[in-house]
Amino acid sequence: MEVHKFGGTSVSSEEGLQTLEASATSGNVVVVSALAGVTDALEQFIQDACRGAADPDPIIEEHERFIAEHLEEEHREVREFLRKMETLLEGVATVLEQLERPEDRLKDLVLALGERASARLIAAYLRERGIRAVAYDSWEIGLVTTDRPGNADIIRWEGTRSKLMSDLRAGRVPIVTGFIGRSERGHITTLGRGGSDYTATVLAGILGVRALIWTDVDGIMTTDPDLAEARVVERLSYEEAMMAGASGAEVIHPKAVEAAKNLGVKVLIGNSRTANVGTVISEETEPGPKVVASREDVALIQVTGARMMDEPGVIGTVTTRLGDHGVNILALLTTASEPCINILIEERSVDEAREALRELDYDWEVREEVGLVTVVGEGMSPRDVSTFLSSCDGFDLLGSAYGAVAVSVVVPREHTREAARTLAEHLLD
Repeated sequence: MEVHKFGGTSVSSEEGLQTLEASATSGNVVVVSALAGVTDALEQFIQDACRGAADPDPIIEEHERFIAEHLEEEHREVREFLRKMETLLEGVATVLEQLERPEDRLKDLVLALGERASARLIAAYLRERGIRAVAYDSWEIGLVTTDRPGNADIIRWEGTRSKLMSDLRAGRVPIVTGFIGRSERGHITTLGRGGSDYTATVLAGILGVRALIWTDVDGIMTTDPDLAEARVVERLSYEEAMMAGASGAEVIHPKAVEAAKNLGVKVLIGNSRTANVGTVISEETEPGPKVVASREDVALIQVTGARMMDEPGVIGTVTTRLGDHGVNILALLTTASEPCINILIEERSVDEAREALRELDYDWEVREEVGLVTVVGEGMSPRDVSTFLSSCDGFDLLGSAYGAVAVSVVVPREHTREAARTLAEHLLD
């Protein structure tokens, strides 16, 4: 018995559904994402609702399309949920039109509908094939989250193991919603993009089994195949996988890997279309560079001036203010050319960062047109690092960081892909 998570493309394709059916037949716990494109559609619905232009019909029709293509029988609980879903969307649209802006708790309530509908559809699909599948919202099996909208953490799971084991012993297959939860106060929450992976690794830890993340690729690749020749990385440590995910290799979310590390879960990543398993994430790894990743959804804060040299506690002051305004710091970077603090953040937090910095008496600027390029690999030698930096010759480096697991550089955004391609060719051949 294992915990198998199926992403949106996996629950929306014929090949993926066949792999899912085989997984359920083997008696695994199944965690599902929303149907492909539904979460994005729900995000857009929220934006449209704020300007009085929301239409729930396309979202409902996407689920009706799954029913028409994959189900033959009438499943009352599925129909009932879709009716409730449509009613809720209409009600939320009315509220958001009055507010004229997104509201965090309403957003989580809406986004959760994708996973909740998917779990019911998949359970019905499996029942038609003779599998005793039962759909659960995650809170129905005891998962409790923090109360932070949009990025909650799973903090308790009282009774979860006994509930799941009771089903499995009775020959029932639990189909559990990923990505969502409910707080102690009863608020529906979401766990952040990639949250279904997080749910799966936590459940695997609770049960003391492996987690298998089924997606639409064979595993974590050495680099983006669109940039350079790439191959599947067969083995990564937890730290390497976390850093790769945070740096732009989006196959598995860093929060899921962190949970796997803390709970001692071995994680496998496979392609649901081919049933091939390519990458294993565990404590074991080989030394050397393994992944070149990049991302362009970042911004660089540069705090400059002579005070950087002779005033103690500047870094702490700046980072504390950013944290107080909810800004997640991705990295602290250095330059040799001038006294400067370089702080890398997510681009979506730029407005909050500017608000925080206005209250500080330092010279600063926020540079949005930047990109991050990272080489991931535990035990990289000085030669590996030297090769990395020499490969960046010709690119305007805005900052760099070297740690035990990765080396990163920030470059102007227009150079990001070329820098990543050059590094992949030099380091991963």
